[in-house]
Amino acid sequence: MSDIKKAVRFKARLEEKQEYNSRFTKYSFELVEPHSLEFQAGQYISIKVSEKGEMRAYSICSSPDIKHGFELLIDYSPNGVGVNYFKQLQLGETSSMITGLGPVGRFVIDEEQDEQEIVLVAAGSGVAPMMSILLDLLQVKQDQRSITLYWGMRTADLLFWLEEFNLLGDTFANFHFYPILSKPTPEWSLSRGRVCDLLLAHEFPPQTGFYLCGGRQMIVDTKQILIDKGVTPQYIHHEHFY
Repeated sequence: MSDIKKAVRFKARLEEKQEYNSRFTKYSFELVEPHSLEFQAGQYISIKVSEKGEMRAYSICSSPDIKHGFELLIDYSPNGVGVNYFKQLQLGETSSMITGLGPVGRFVIDEEQDEQEIVLVAAGSGVAPMMSILLDLLQVKQDQRSITLYWGMRTADLLFWLEEFNLLGDTFANFHFYPILSKPTPEWSLSRGRVCDLLLAHEFPPQTGFYLCGGRQMIVDTKQILIDKGVTPQYIHHEHFY
């Protein structure tokens, strides 16, 4: 496994909020202390979200090539203590400061294995670390392997980053993007069903690395589908929250 950067305590200031839809918002932070943070694409950070010291984990969605700050994708749907904390953050010197610990996690591209292709499988906000991984592989490292993103969402109005993914596809011929909706309208002309269904429909060469991020059941179902297709567990990666 690639060398994992050691976690450090940091302070950061909210610089920008970009609301994509009723459920998803991107928060952009500038580091205050220290002034830079090195992380690997796919890692997450833990943010203090209450005066009681409660911490919540959020995947970094920005490129690791940008070290003076980071971006987080916040899913409002859980509506828990973490969501309410982010909602009350305001731009400004006093009301925009956050503290946290990071980088954390081992959900990074495995450079020790000879993975001939990379397949990213995301559901909902699980696409956050995939954006960081894609920016790193395609723009920074100029990786020439075939890289595919499968992204499952419930309805089309919740999708975002479509222009960004399509631009990556136009720029890098080795990148392929397949969105799929579980509850589409009749107008939706692309794939319908769960993200697992795309894996059932497609074939993959040996030594393809699969990187999964989503809810617990999605991880369980996807792993079983891949194993049934003959993929050995060493080529299946996900963060070990479960």
